[in-house]
Amino acid sequence: MSAIKFECPHCGKITQGDESLYGQQIKCSECQGDILVPAKPAGGPPKTARLIIDPVPPAPRAPAPAVPEEEKEIFQISPVARAFLGQLLLGIILILLGAALLVWRRDNWPAWLSLIPVGVGLFFLLAVWVKIKSYNYRLTNQRLLVRRGLMAKHVDELELYRIKDVIVDQGLMQRILGYGTVSVVVADETTPEVPLHGVPNPVAVKETIRTHYRAARRREGVHPTEFMESP
Repeated sequence: MSAIKFECPHCGKITQGDESLYGQQIKCSECQGDILVPAKPAGGPPKTARLIIDPVPPAPRAPAPAVPEEEKEIFQISPVARAFLGQLLLGIILILLGAALLVWRRDNWPAWLSLIPVGVGLFFLLAVWVKIKSYNYRLTNQRLLVRRGLMAKHVDELELYRIKDVIVDQGLMQRILGYGTVSVVVADETTPEVPLHGVPNPVAVKETIRTHYRAARRREGVHPTEFMESP
């Protein structure tokens, strides 16, 4: 307890005691007069507490709208001429035969007869050219487009994330000549399989398509099990 001091009102003697004497009546040790020790002084008014206000958290920003990925072309190919090697060779042989008949024909051999094999040979070569120009396969990072037709064109547009598998069909002669057929299996009941005929380097084409359709699945959030048939 804290010590206190007070003065006797009779003789002026200063007496020291503890806080228990506040408000008590005692005898002065000097003059034996009665002393009323004053009450404990009241403390000052309580101090006002400082109010602490937590800062208001900023309102969450709305997520920026997703910017669609720009469509980029990966490759654009057509069937190679060597995919129609039989027709090419037949056309060339017929043209050479017609030219030989025209050079070595006899006097009684009409010239127009020599032009028949030439015309047939040119027809075979033209047919190969038409087949090459009638098919075009274009791959982007979002779609596979298959165009068919020379004058009247038909285009099959396949979203990459819907592709289930890619298969290469390549015989011995095709492997030697470096071409084949790439079949794209699609999750579509109307067109479950789209063949790409006469494709050069078919294995590389298959791997390129596979890489980009897997990337498209991840981008679209598509899981492969979504394409699995129910038992």
